[in-house]
Amino acid sequence: MKKQLDYSTHSKPLYAQVYDILVDKLNKGEYRKNDTFPTEAEFQEMFGISRITARRALSELEKEGYVKRSRGVGTLVIRNSKKAYATIHTQILGASTERIKRKIISITKMVPSDEICEIMKLPKGTILIRVERVITKGKFPIQYNCFYFPPCIESVSEDDLEDSIYLFLEAQGLNSNHYTEKLSAVVPSPQEMALLNIDEKKPVLSRRRVDYNKNNEAILYMEGSYLSDYYEYKVNGS
Repeated sequence: MKKQLDYSTHSKPLYAQVYDILVDKLNKGEYRKNDTFPTEAEFQEMFGISRITARRALSELEKEGYVKRSRGVGTLVIRNSKKAYATIHTQILGASTERIKRKIISITKMVPSDEICEIMKLPKGTILIRVERVITKGKFPIQYNCFYFPPCIESVSEDDLEDSIYLFLEAQGLNSNHYTEKLSAVVPSPQEMALLNIDEKKPVLSRRRVDYNKNNEAILYMEGSYLSDYYEYKVNGS
């Protein structure tokens, strides 16, 4: 029997609902450490979801350290508790009734800085697709992002990025296995000041993240600027 999910307009994304259900099952001990986890196909049937949605839910579980996927072995449970594992969570502050919107500002092909090429382990002068996006809460801009896709991504449209960027990557066969992240407080650039409607006296939270596949190849580089009035970062761990 298929598990009931919430398809209403303001509900969580389906992959997030599936993730929550599976975490609850793990925490209750329905799946124990070293158990073989169901396959993507089995979760498709269980929840009545697409393969991309099932894969995204499993990717989130792997990022959080609950499971480990290995070719020829399948997906194994490596923990079924939230304890003893450090995680960083981003929480948007303020009234939950205010709608969150994503707006693509630009999609261009360009040569990134030598620093970005080095971070992504690419030859200098490599042409990449760069996407700029602003996130608003209600009427107010609260976040600016700049994404760089790997060379294997040759074209991107606004429709491709209507949902999660990670869902788009997964549809291209690029799955995030692990990532590195750096947070710091910085003075915003003139462009960020204009897009976020702030002045230079107001620092922003800068976030740099690189996602890698299981072969340790960079599949996404992201730079983000977040208004501290709206965001809270929490680190959980033992």
